[in-house]
Amino acid sequence: MMADDQKDLAALNAARRALGGGDNPLPAGTGALQRQADQLASMGDWGPGAEEVNRRLLELDPQRKVAMTRLARCLRDKGDAEAAEALYVEILALDPANVIASNFLRGLRLKRERVILDEVEAAVTARKAAAAAKKAENVIKRAAAATKKAENAAKKETSAARKAAAAAPIAEPAFTD
Repeated sequence: MMADDQKDLAALNAARRALGGGDNPLPAGTGALQRQADQLASMGDWGPGAEEVNRRLLELDPQRKVAMTRLARCLRDKGDAEAAEALYVEILALDPANVIASNFLRGLRLKRERVILDEVEAAVTARKAAAAAKKAENVIKRAAAATKKAENAAKKETSAARKAAAAAPIAEPAFTD
């Protein structure tokens, strides 16, 4: 290992201890990877490059929570929420107080609850719409029956008027001289 890498590794280990990362030193060869991961994260780059760097860090140190958290973010951003969720669960198993993991899992749980509530709401709305459609159908049937009854009454009146007209004597014109 080069002198600069040893200095960087020592500085990273000191920073890790200072931030509560424990006394476990970083494995050799992680200094450059860690700098790259830090740089990508500071730029907000969670793409394939960041995913690869964090995976490599985890190969060197499988319980590295920062790399796990960053990898979970990469997975989440590329749409693999199930893999991100599994990683966040693993992080919480190592560190139950991890705010990032617990917030993501809480948000995921709330999102799932909202989906369920939306589905229930949609079912209730559909049931109400079906009931309203049934009521409208019944109103239409009653209106059709009333129309039919009115048509029959009109036919009877027309028939009665014809019969009355046929039975009435034809008045002959009166002649006056």
